[in-house]
Amino acid sequence: MTEAKNSATPIIIACVDIINTSSRALRYACLKAKKMNFALTILAVMEASHKNLMFGSRVIAQDKRQELEKNIKKLTEEIHQTYGIIPVIAVREGEIMTEIIKEIKDTPRCAMLVLGKSHNALSDNSLLPKVAQKIGNKIKVPVTIVPENLSDEFLEKLV
Repeated sequence: MTEAKNSATPIIIACVDIINTSSRALRYACLKAKKMNFALTILAVMEASHKNLMFGSRVIAQDKRQELEKNIKKLTEEIHQTYGIIPVIAVREGEIMTEIIKEIKDTPRCAMLVLGKSHNALSDNSLLPKVAQKIGNKIKVPVTIVPENLSDEFLEKLV
């Protein structure tokens, strides 16, 4: 089991989407963390919703947070049972790329960032260029983008 509390243990940060948990990317991050004896942080970023609706935005944010907490709890249990890893959970609110950069900077032992590439072409067309453009030279860790269509067998061989 990886120990996040060990100050020398490198950390893999795996970003998950609130709705689509980027299962392949998370599986890859778990396999890599287990093989390398690294710690794992699951990062979820909640973007602000309906900023102009004061009461409505609070209700929407509360619903999103509850859904996120439910999904993260389930993920944590599955990861622990499957890989023997107890991940650290990081939830941030704000613009996705800005919060990813902040999380990496707040994690000095971050050795890798893992992102998922979904089947949603519209989402990828907006997210992946932002990753390259905004993260670019602001971080000093490798970024791995894992497509959702990779098989379990391939992921295991890849690691």
